Amino acid sequence: MVRRGVPLRRTDLRALANRHGYRLVSTVTMSARPLVASMVIAQHLAEYGATAVVVPAYEHAEPWRVFITDACSLITPVHRYPRGHRWPVADLDVGRL
Repeated sequence: MVRRGVPLRRTDLRALANRHGYRLVSTVTMSARPLVASMVIAQHLAEYGATAVVVPAYEHAEPWRVFITDACSLITPVHRYPRGHRWPVADLDVGRL
Protein backbone atom coordinates (compact mmCIF):
# COMPACT_ATOMS: atom_id res chain seq x y z
CA MET A 1 0.00 0.00 0.00
CA VAL A 2 1.32 3.40 -0.99
CA ARG A 3 -0.22 6.65 0.21
CA ARG A 4 0.11 9.63 -2.11
CA GLY A 5 1.43 12.75 -0.44
CA VAL A 6 3.73 10.76 1.85
CA PRO A 7 7.43 10.70 0.92
CA LEU A 8 8.18 7.55 -1.03
CA ARG A 9 11.40 5.76 -0.16
CA ARG A 10 12.93 3.42 -2.67
CA THR A 11 11.64 0.16 -1.25
CA ASP A 12 11.11 -3.04 -3.19
CA LEU A 13 7.74 -4.07 -1.75
CA ARG A 14 7.90 -7.50 -3.39
CA ALA A 15 11.32 -8.23 -1.83
CA LEU A 16 10.11 -6.90 1.53
CA ALA A 17 7.06 -9.18 1.44
CA ASN A 18 9.21 -12.17 0.42
CA ARG A 19 11.67 -11.47 3.25
CA HIS A 20 8.82 -12.00 5.73
CA GLY A 21 7.42 -15.06 3.98
CA TYR A 22 4.60 -13.33 2.09
CA ARG A 23 3.83 -12.99 -1.62
CA LEU A 24 2.88 -9.56 -2.97
CA VAL A 25 -0.36 -9.90 -4.92
CA SER A 26 -1.44 -6.30 -5.47
CA THR A 27 -0.21 -2.78 -4.82
CA VAL A 28 -2.76 -0.13 -3.91
CA THR A 29 -1.90 3.55 -4.31
CA MET A 30 -4.39 5.95 -2.79
CA SER A 31 -5.00 9.55 -1.85
CA ALA A 32 -8.48 9.21 -0.36
CA ARG A 33 -10.04 10.64 2.77
CA PRO A 34 -9.61 8.43 5.87
CA LEU A 35 -13.06 6.82 5.80
CA VAL A 36 -12.88 6.04 2.08
CA ALA A 37 -9.31 4.77 2.49
CA SER A 38 -10.50 2.43 5.27
CA MET A 39 -13.14 1.02 2.95
CA VAL A 40 -10.57 0.55 0.16
CA ILE A 41 -8.22 -1.26 2.55
CA ALA A 42 -11.05 -3.47 3.86
CA GLN A 43 -12.17 -4.31 0.31
CA HIS A 44 -8.68 -5.36 -0.75
CA LEU A 45 -8.06 -7.37 2.42
CA ALA A 46 -11.30 -9.28 1.86
CA GLU A 47 -10.99 -9.61 -1.92
CA TYR A 48 -7.48 -11.06 -1.80
CA GLY A 49 -7.75 -12.84 1.56
CA ALA A 50 -4.70 -10.82 2.56
CA THR A 51 -2.66 -11.88 5.56
CA ALA A 52 -0.38 -8.81 5.45
CA VAL A 53 -0.19 -5.22 4.26
CA VAL A 54 3.27 -4.17 3.07
CA VAL A 55 4.22 -0.47 3.03
CA PRO A 56 7.39 1.37 1.94
CA ALA A 57 7.45 3.26 5.28
CA TYR A 58 5.40 3.25 8.49
CA GLU A 59 3.93 6.67 7.63
CA HIS A 60 2.02 5.16 4.70
CA ALA A 61 -0.10 3.04 7.09
CA GLU A 62 0.00 5.09 10.29
CA PRO A 63 -3.60 6.43 10.15
CA TRP A 64 -4.93 2.87 9.68
CA ARG A 65 -2.39 0.86 11.72
CA VAL A 66 -4.92 -0.39 14.27
CA PHE A 67 -7.48 -1.21 11.59
CA ILE A 68 -4.86 -3.11 9.56
CA THR A 69 -3.41 -5.10 12.46
CA ASP A 70 -6.89 -6.06 13.62
CA ALA A 71 -7.18 -7.94 10.30
CA CYS A 72 -3.63 -8.93 9.34
CA SER A 73 0.08 -8.20 9.79
CA LEU A 74 1.58 -4.82 8.89
CA ILE A 75 5.05 -4.98 7.34
CA THR A 76 7.36 -1.97 7.09
CA PRO A 77 11.04 -1.96 6.12
CA VAL A 78 11.93 -1.65 9.80
CA HIS A 79 9.39 -3.82 11.62
CA ARG A 80 6.68 -6.45 11.28
CA TYR A 81 3.57 -5.79 13.39
CA PRO A 82 1.67 -9.08 13.69
CA ARG A 83 -2.08 -9.43 13.47
CA GLY A 84 -3.55 -8.45 16.84
CA HIS A 85 -0.62 -6.15 17.71
CA ARG A 86 -1.36 -4.03 20.78
CA TRP A 87 -0.60 -0.39 20.01
CA PRO A 88 0.33 1.89 22.93
CA VAL A 89 -2.51 4.11 24.10
CA ALA A 90 -1.76 7.63 25.28
CA ASP A 91 -3.19 8.52 28.66
CA LEU A 92 -5.51 11.40 27.77
CA ASP A 93 -6.11 12.33 31.43
CA VAL A 94 -2.49 13.14 32.27
CA GLY A 95 -2.24 16.65 33.65
CA ARG A 96 -5.97 17.11 34.19
CA LEU A 97 -7.33 18.10 37.58
